[in-house]
Formats: sequence, C-alpha cells, structure tokens
Amino acid sequence: MTQEEILTMFRQQAMDRPSDASSLNAATIELAQLLADSRGRLSKENFEMLVRIGGVLYKIGHEQYHGKNDVDTIMKHSHRNHGEDSGSS
Repeated sequence: MTQEEILTMFRQQAMDRPSDASSLNAATIELAQLLADSRGRLSKENFEMLVRIGGVLYKIGHEQYHGKNDVDTIMKHSHRNHGEDSGSS
C-alpha cells in the first residue's frame, strides 16, 4: 500500500467518527493495547515511531481535557458572579 492509500483510509475513518474527546481517548487506548500486544513482533524503530504517535495523541487528549476543564471552571465562576450581580440589583 502507498502512503496516499493509507491517508485516504485515515480520512474515511475521520469522517465516520465523532469529533470528541472520548473518540480520541478510545483511539489512544486501542493504540496502547496494539503496542502492548505486538511489542516483540515490531522492529525497535517501528515500535518507537508508534509510541511517538501515541504520545502526540495522548498530549492532544490531555490538552483538550484540561482546556475543557478550564472553560467549565470559567463558566461556573462567571455564572456565580453573574448570579451575585443580578441578585443584588
């Protein structure tokens, strides 16, 4: 297979999947299990490359999680402040 054929497969998978943190989390877990299951069968270079890819996925998921938590905190704080302001009028 060519790289372009694989990228086409990636695009198709991307269109078929929802864009949410749980989907990214599931993909990261699936990759971790695949690596755990195939450690002895992959070359060192391929294993390390897949670990780097997993690291990128993990970092993106981690940042999205913290970003969502930050927004939730800001919204709760804003709601509390807005509630206090409207209650004192």
